[in-house]
Order: sequence, then structure tokens, then C-alpha cells
Amino acid sequence: MTDMQVQRHAPIREQVANILRDAIVDQRLTPGQLLVERELCEMTSASRASVREALRQLQAEGLVESHNGRGTSVTVISTATARHVYQVRSSLEGLAARLFAEHASDQDRAAFRAAVTELAEETAKGADAAALLKAKSRAYDVLFRGCGNPVLHQTVQTLQHRVTRLRALTLAQEGRAERSADEVTAIADAVDARDGEAAQAAAMTHVEEAARVMLAAAEGPPSH
Repeated sequence: MTDMQVQRHAPIREQVANILRDAIVDQRLTPGQLLVERELCEMTSASRASVREALRQLQAEGLVESHNGRGTSVTVISTATARHVYQVRSSLEGLAARLFAEHASDQDRAAFRAAVTELAEETAKGADAAALLKAKSRAYDVLFRGCGNPVLHQTVQTLQHRVTRLRALTLAQEGRAERSADEVTAIADAVDARDGEAAQAAAMTHVEEAARVMLAAAEGPPSH
């Protein structure tokens, strides 16, 4: 667990929260798992006080839940919650893509295209889920920061950790990573054309496809 231990030069509470958040996203800490403070202290080389502070932060983000004195566990994302998150994502990301296509600076457009190209290259070489998630997050960070609406950006940030968990689950489905990269490339093509309507449609299609894959996986294979 040495690669997960706290770096002593970083703010401890924040670093512990980052470590645990990453472990939840990539499912080293699995949905529904009871989180034992002693084990988390060993995992992060942090004190119980720092771990408790980090857990409170993660609870506020919706990643863990407390059970009235009976411990804390990783939040399970229900099918209904996933559907609700995707509905909100579709609207917000569609609007962000439209605004970005219509108003972004040339510098931001170039940065978005570079990030999308990096995502496509990482996907083509079969990079692992962690690398794909980071590449995709970089692309979306450029999009949201450059869309010209700080309220939209702030609103998206409140969903970001749950969105990342869902992305990790969908990218694990066969063929999804390649299709996802193609869908994000379509957004970049519309941005380059300064076509706000097409960018919005491409962004919403991307989210709707992710939702379809996620919900189909949650329901399991059809019975015969």
C-alpha cells in the first residue's frame, strides 16, 4: 500500500481524502464496503483524526455514508440515482458544449482539441481505466472552464465525483472506451466548426449512450 500513503508535504486531510476518493472511484474500496478506520489509517499512514476529517468531506460529496454510530461505508449508487445523475449531466454538458463552441477563445479550443486527441490516443493504445479517466477529466475541465458560465462550472463540480465513479463503471464495459472516445471527438469537431447546436447534440448523445450502457449493465443480461 506504499503507493497509496500520504505524501508528508501535502495537506494531510486533503491528501487522505484524495487517496480514499481515488480508491472509491477505481473500486479498490467497493460499493457498500464498511470502512474500518484502523485499516484506512494503515492504508494512508495518517492519523485517525485525519481519516475522520477526510471521511466527513467524502460524505459531503456523496461518496460515503454514515450509519448512525455503526460505521461508515462506501455509498452504493442505485440505478435510480445513476439515471438522475445522467439526466442532469445531459443537460449541463450539452449546454456547456454549446456555450464553448460559440464563445470559447482560440486558445481554449486548441486546448480542448489537444485533450481530446490525447484521450483518443490513450484509448487506441489500450491504456488502463485510470489513465482514460484522467485524460477525459482534462478534456472536460477545459470545456467547463472555457464555456464562459462560472455558475454552470460550479454546478458541475458538485456532481463530479459521482460522475467519475459512473465513468469508471461504463468504461469497464466491452467496447465502451472506444465508442466514448469517438463521441467526445464528435464534440471537438463541432467545437472546431463553431457549431453550438451540433456540439450540444453531440455532448448529449455522449451522455445518453453512457447512460444506456450503465443501466443495461446494472440490469444484467436478459434471462432466457
